[in-house]
Amino acid sequence: MMLDDSVTSEENNKDEIAQDRIRATVALSTSEVVSRFGSANAEYLKGYSGIDHETGQTFAKGLADIAKHKVNDNPKYAAQNIKQQAGYSAEVAATSRDNAESIIKGSKIRTSRSDDLPEYGKNHTVVDRVQLLDGEIIQGSQTQMKFVGNRDQLFADIAKENGDFARYRGVTLELPSEQFIGAESFCRDKAQELRKQAATVEQLGKADIAKKLRHEADNYEQLADNLSDSGLTTDQAIYYRKHPKMATALDIARTSHRAGLQGAQYGAAIGGSISLLQNLLATAQGHKDIGEAAQDLAVDTLKAGALGYGTAFVGAAIKGSLQQSGNQTLRSLAGTSAPALAVNICLSLASSINRYVSGEISEAQLLAEVGEKGAGMLSSGMMAALGQLAIPVPFVGAAIGAMIGYTLSSLFYQSALDAARGAELSREQLIRTRIIEGAAQARIAQEQAQLDDFTRREIPQLQRETRHLFSIVNAPGVNSPDAFAAAINQYATLLGKQLQFQSIDEFNDFMSSDSPLTL
Repeated sequence: MMLDDSVTSEENNKDEIAQDRIRATVALSTSEVVSRFGSANAEYLKGYSGIDHETGQTFAKGLADIAKHKVNDNPKYAAQNIKQQAGYSAEVAATSRDNAESIIKGSKIRTSRSDDLPEYGKNHTVVDRVQLLDGEIIQGSQTQMKFVGNRDQLFADIAKENGDFARYRGVTLELPSEQFIGAESFCRDKAQELRKQAATVEQLGKADIAKKLRHEADNYEQLADNLSDSGLTTDQAIYYRKHPKMATALDIARTSHRAGLQGAQYGAAIGGSISLLQNLLATAQGHKDIGEAAQDLAVDTLKAGALGYGTAFVGAAIKGSLQQSGNQTLRSLAGTSAPALAVNICLSLASSINRYVSGEISEAQLLAEVGEKGAGMLSSGMMAALGQLAIPVPFVGAAIGAMIGYTLSSLFYQSALDAARGAELSREQLIRTRIIEGAAQARIAQEQAQLDDFTRREIPQLQRETRHLFSIVNAPGVNSPDAFAAAINQYATLLGKQLQFQSIDEFNDFMSSDSPLTL
């Protein structure tokens, strides 16, 4: 009986390794989607915090800062005060949305608030937002965003000769979505009405008044051509002002959902193609009939689509968070395939961990399965992630190891919790599960502490050594080859490399010898 169980376990593990390869292929097929939509999600985090951690730029206002603005204590003015501040929140939110959409579409055009550009300075009286291409302002892209209670009065103040907002003429006017509806028709109807009035008063000999009315009508016509939908309603702007964190989370969720839908298409196409080939082969060999093959193909395609959705959804959210992390190491991981492979890693190991926690396999069998699956994942694409790393491998390797250790410990803990809830567990098995649960919980804390310690210790050291190296290289009047060689060797040792020559004398000795050059 034990032999049969062992054979069955081995067969199940082989099947899962084969599935791992397929899952990894599906996951990697979503890398481009994860990259685009993840970078789009990073825009929302920039808008929330008011900081671009990639460039180090600090913006004039972030949603979190605007939410801290004081509201008038008088209830009579509090609501109006909130609406005014919501206008600022709308500028930030609309800018984040526009930039996210440009990234998703692959456009190089970016939107910026005028407050964040030296060309305009803070609180420009006419321009709120502009579009940029390669850092240069696109002519005619200037907009003014107005969230007011009375839209028609706003139009009158712009169109009248000496109106309070006459300065907005010729600039695109961005309105709340609910006010944009019918706005163009209103302006054109108003222009037609004014021209009729001008014709009437002109017949009465009042040419000056007629001229003034026609000029005002022209302003309404121009205004009709310059209206734009901000993409936000007044209520949404107020929500960004009152609940910036939740509003940002919803933006990320919506964008990740869009990524998931595209990922599902890629996943279904690739997973379905693989399943089609497998089922055609099985049918040709007589292992399946047409009906079974068709049913398995449908199920496999559906599963691959679901995996593609989950991978792209989670990957886009993870990449956005990593890309705007305050930690340089984590930001570097955002440029790899790690976000796209995160879901696949968990799925690949979850089955074996659940079987171990439930007592179906021993510790030795668990290690064997994890080892085999690890090899399968590497051959399927894990090296693609490592190959993209752009920072010293020893440091990244340590960071990735700590993160994976923390993730797996959490997975052990969750599996133990799930197993403990099973009514069929015996008391002995329940005790064993509780022990595993406690150990996993302790391991979580240990892995987190190791990751924190690594980040706190190693990254500052790398920064110090880098500055020291450049100070020697750039120091005026330094002509000592040995000093330069010593600095280079010290830096190489930090990165896990031992160079062949420690001084100019060693290099001269090598040039006089027949020893091979070691790279």
